[in-house]
Amino acid sequence: MSHSCAWICHRVSLLLVVLSVLAGAASAAAQEFEPVAAKVVEAGTTGDFNQFRQILASPSVNTPEPFQGFGGWCGWPDVCRLQNGDLFVVYSAGYWHASWPTPLDQPPEMLEQWKRSGVGWIVEWDCPTGGKMVWIRSRDNGKTWTRPKAFPIVPGCYYISDVLQLRDGTMLAAAVKHSSYGWWERMPATPMEFAKVAARRFPAPNVIFRSDDNGDSWREIGRISDFPWVDAIYSMSECPDGSVLAPYSVCPLPGAGRSIWVCVLARSEDQGKTWATLSVLGSNEFDSHEALGGYLPDGSIGLAMRPRSTWYRSLDHGRTWSEPQPLHPGSGHLLSRGSLSVTPDGVAVLAYCGGPGGSGRVIYSRDSGNTWMKTTGDLGFQFDPFAYYPDTCVLDDGTIFAVGSHEGLGQNQYGPAGAEVTAMRFRIKTLAEGEGIELLPIGGPPIK
Repeated sequence: MSHSCAWICHRVSLLLVVLSVLAGAASAAAQEFEPVAAKVVEAGTTGDFNQFRQILASPSVNTPEPFQGFGGWCGWPDVCRLQNGDLFVVYSAGYWHASWPTPLDQPPEMLEQWKRSGVGWIVEWDCPTGGKMVWIRSRDNGKTWTRPKAFPIVPGCYYISDVLQLRDGTMLAAAVKHSSYGWWERMPATPMEFAKVAARRFPAPNVIFRSDDNGDSWREIGRISDFPWVDAIYSMSECPDGSVLAPYSVCPLPGAGRSIWVCVLARSEDQGKTWATLSVLGSNEFDSHEALGGYLPDGSIGLAMRPRSTWYRSLDHGRTWSEPQPLHPGSGHLLSRGSLSVTPDGVAVLAYCGGPGGSGRVIYSRDSGNTWMKTTGDLGFQFDPFAYYPDTCVLDDGTIFAVGSHEGLGQNQYGPAGAEVTAMRFRIKTLAEGEGIELLPIGGPPIK
């Protein structure tokens, strides 16, 4: 059998598995599930956002070396605290929210839509490589940062979506390859035309990079390419047996009106070189997108997903999953990409953006995700209203270091759409203090 035929047969088999799983869940998905238990307290956020916020990169602060098409956009950060104590932050240096390679490879009608929008300039922008994936490092808990350095260029990969350090010190990073946006929803209905469009554009893989020197150098080691159109990996986890889990969203069916996102959990037994699908979760009724989560203190895995804040639990390392329960009541867009961290005293801290209350929100649990603490209005506690797509890690003293993407800065010396990478440090107050969060100075004294 030829390689191309084998690829098609393999993907068809996976698609049938996905459709079978989702068909079985359809009737359950149509039900209204009870929200996850929450305790709403009067406490809020102590501290001034503007006093404690730090800018890690922007059009004017620690700006990456300019390259063809750089427009002053610095955003979509992810942070990992290394075993040596370093804070390692990755982000996208580009020209806009999605810094695709140019000229844009998109359907003609989509290009026309862009031209009529408020960002029509991106159609004429000249950035042959697309945005670059860069990293910075702090060796003093965030007080000072190195100059940005670039990951290897993979056309279509314009941001690192997640970074993980394994127990043996190996670092993995993931980036989705999106260079043909908009085609999957507009694929031709006839076989010949479908094949011609698909041949140059799919699958859209998640690319895996590896570092053996604490992030100083990186190389590509693998790709996850089981589905034609996918989103990024936002929450890799290392299992007790050393395997690595990577949840990501896929859009299994082409065509307008069929573009429901579901979550696929991939597993690697060789530190990211090769991957196999372990499980599929989601619904036929609504999107299951931008999975964030990981291991909880009791050894279970929890994942929250956009847009309905659906929460899934696994008691067997990702093989099977509970029915979805919303973290927040209501409907519509309640949650977007964020991260899950666990403090030394066993508090699960879930940071997110989107939905009521805006960006830079956090809820936390003292019982492994069974009950979540919220503030008045059934909202997460706000740690930074600027922090879109936040990511967090835990410092030595148990405080939380959070990064986020502050977009909408507008015109700058490099282009019309500046953005900056923000950082904030905070702690979860104790029960005796009445709950809530307290903002803290970055690089300040440890909390005892």
